[in-house]
Formats: sequence, structure tokens, C-alpha cells
Amino acid sequence: MYAWVISKLPIPLGVFVAFGYSALLGLIVSAVAAGAKVRNPGWMSKTGVLFALAGWYGQWVFWLTMLVTANTGGLAAGDPLQVAIGAASDPAGMFVLASDIATSGAVTIRKWVVPAFIVVLAWIGELAMHLMLPSFMGRLRAMAPFCETSGSWARKDVVECRFALLGSEDVERLTADPTLLSALLVPLAAGAPDYAELTLHRCAASDAYASLVNITSHPGDRGRPEKKQELLIDYLRLPGMDVDALVQELMQPIDPTAQAGDPGRPVAPDLAPALALLQDGALEQACAAAEAQFGSDDPAVQADALRICALACSGLERWQDACYHWQALLDYEPTAHNALQVATTSVMAGATAQGVEWIEQAAALNLRSRELPMLQVWIGFVTALGRTGQERAALPYLEKIRQVYAELGTTDATVLYAQRIPFFGAFLDNTRPLVRAALDDEQGRRWYASLLPSLDDRGKQELNAWLDESFGDSACQQPAV
Repeated sequence: MYAWVISKLPIPLGVFVAFGYSALLGLIVSAVAAGAKVRNPGWMSKTGVLFALAGWYGQWVFWLTMLVTANTGGLAAGDPLQVAIGAASDPAGMFVLASDIATSGAVTIRKWVVPAFIVVLAWIGELAMHLMLPSFMGRLRAMAPFCETSGSWARKDVVECRFALLGSEDVERLTADPTLLSALLVPLAAGAPDYAELTLHRCAASDAYASLVNITSHPGDRGRPEKKQELLIDYLRLPGMDVDALVQELMQPIDPTAQAGDPGRPVAPDLAPALALLQDGALEQACAAAEAQFGSDDPAVQADALRICALACSGLERWQDACYHWQALLDYEPTAHNALQVATTSVMAGATAQGVEWIEQAAALNLRSRELPMLQVWIGFVTALGRTGQERAALPYLEKIRQVYAELGTTDATVLYAQRIPFFGAFLDNTRPLVRAALDDEQGRRWYASLLPSLDDRGKQELNAWLDESFGDSACQQPAV
């Protein structure tokens, strides 16, 4: 049937029909893999090749039969079909016939004289198409998750929720620790144009697998929006995870202020004197007045007392005490802001390793709550490292900040402002003292120049001009820090 249909169509339409036939062969191969429960991708790839060769040979023989007999009207009576079946049993004879056609110079097809080499190229192209798709589809089906306990394929469910886009760092963390899945996936509005999509492959037992795709929209060639998909993770095993509870948690709308306390809530009357002292700059007295309320039965009063003490100790540069109070406050209000304060005061107190652990926790909390721009988290930590003369330790976090501009790809002030990202010039000027203290001039120039391939034309011009100014004639001058 396929050979008869393709012989009646113009070549452009014939290409689509050939692709459809190839896809049909691929579906058959996939069905074989699913029914036989074959989990070896290599075997199914070879099986796909065998099916493709058989399918191509069958239609090729029938097409040659119709070409030679030139009697398609007898199809209903079965004459060409009988001839084709007989010819198929003689592969050597068919290839001799094909060789004669290929060397004949030209072939008449539906009253059209077609050069023989064109016909041969069509055969080869068709064969290549048939070889690729069934093999790929068979291999893909065999790679799907299989539940060995129940002896069945995992059930595929696309979570009906859009999540914030994930970056390469998120993928690395998730691959290392799949339990972070619910923390890293932040629900977005239903109509969000750019989002991450989660697909779960569920087993009858407790195991499940997750696949994640970033989907972004961009203007197409004709001005119409087009979708671009980027596969992030395929078949990540989620051992022992309650998938139903996970989906229920992910589908719940998140209130970014749920755990952040109420900034508009008036301070308790017992803490009013301590707050007044703090506002007047009497930090020692404010801390002492707030400490007197640590024994309150009201958790809100205890939290506010800890906050006043933490702020007062930070102002007094009693960093160990400040870190202690911020960490105690974190037990009452587990927010990204409080975790960031623990991280920065740890660094200021000389406990950099502890600060690194806390900044990771702050980042994880912020991924879930989105209470702060992520850049604010990294900038706060980099500032603390810079104040303590640890510029080289700040480099990994400076690279996170730099990566934000690389992924955005533009230095347009309007775009940056809308996304609460510092202007590009501010990023360059504020990071320059740290980068030049950590790297030599040549390394520093390369550090910034790595942004060039990611920026638009205006950004490249701006960065090149700044590099010439900062690392050109003035590169040998030591900046004031």
C-alpha cells in the first residue's frame, strides 16, 4: 500500500509519506519492546534496524514490480501483488533488476523521464530515513524506566504545574541529592511563558523517576512565539519517595511571606524600650534590654528580642554574639534572610567554613520561598568575604553573580531593573576590587572577558570599553580597596 501511494504522489508529498511509514515502523518496534519487556537499548536498536530493512525491502520490491509491469490497474485483482511476493523471494534477482535500472540512464515514472541516478539517490535517502527512526524509537522505548518488582513499565505522569526555570547548578545539586526536588521546584503562574516541566515515571512499588525540561519562548522568524525545550534530567531515580505527597506539595501555591514574619507587626510593649534604644544608636543598652525578654512565654516576643540583639551586636561588631542571635532567630523564623545573616556573621567572626555551609542553606531556602533575589544572597556573602580580606574565597560566588548576566545575555538597564538585577556597570565596578585582589591582571581580564560570547552587541561594546579602561593602561595600578 505504501509503495502504491508514494508512486502516485509528487516527490515533496512523498517525503512526508515516507516519514510517516518510517514512524509506523518505529511504533511497531516500540510496541514489540513494550510487549516483550525488553530493557536492553542495544538490542532494540538492532531490532529497529531489522524491521526497517524488512519494511524498506518489501515496499522497494513492490515499487519495482509496479514500475516494471506498469500495470497498477491490476492491483485489485492481485496480479502485481502476486508478482511482488514472488519477486521478494528472489533478492538476488531484485538487485540485478535494480542494477539494470540504475545503469539505464533514465527511468519513466508516470510519463515523466527521471534520471536513473535521481532514482538511486531516492532509494538511498529513503533507506537512511527508515534505518534511523525505528532504531531510535526502539532504543528510546527500551530506556524507559521499568519496575522490576511489579514486572511492568513505569507509568508516565506530567505534573500539571509550571515551575521556575532551573540552571546548571540546580541540576548538579539535584543529581547529587534527589531529595532536593521539592525544594528546587518553585511553582509559577499557570500562564508563565518560560518554565520548567516535571514528568514523573511512577512504579507500582515505592520507586519513581523524574524527568525535567526547561521550556522557553522566543520570537520566531515570522514574529510568532516559538517554544524551545532543553532536557535537563532524564529518568532521575527517586528512591523511596512518596510520589503522591510530592505532587501534592508541589501543586500547593507558595506564600513567600509565610515564614518571614510580619514586618508590619508592632513590637510588643515590653520590647518598646529596647527598640527605641536600638533606633537611637545605644546598642549596648538595646541589647541588654532585649535580653531581658528572652524568657517571655510569647514566641513572637522571643523572636523580636533575638532580632534586636542580633542587630545591636552586628552594629557593635561583636560578630560571634551576632551570629549566635541570628542562628537562634532562625529557629523561630527559618527564612532565607535570617540564614544569610548567619552566613555573613559567621564569616565576619572568622568561621568561614561554617559560613559556607550556611550560605548554601540560605540559597536552598530562597529557592523555595523566593523571598529575596538570588543575587542578593550571593552579593551579601561576597561582601562579607571581601570585608575580611578573603577575595579568593569569594571567587566561586562572584562567578555565580557573573553567570546571571551571562544567562540573561543583555545589559539593557530596563531589563535588569525589571528583574531586580544590579545594573551591569555597577556589577563591573563593585566586583573589580575583589577580582583584582584575587587574580593578576591577565587573569582578571580573562575572568570578565568570558562574558563576551554571552552578551548582546551593546553589552559587548560596553564590556570591551570597560576592560580597556580597567585592565589597559590602568591595569598596573593597584585599586583602592
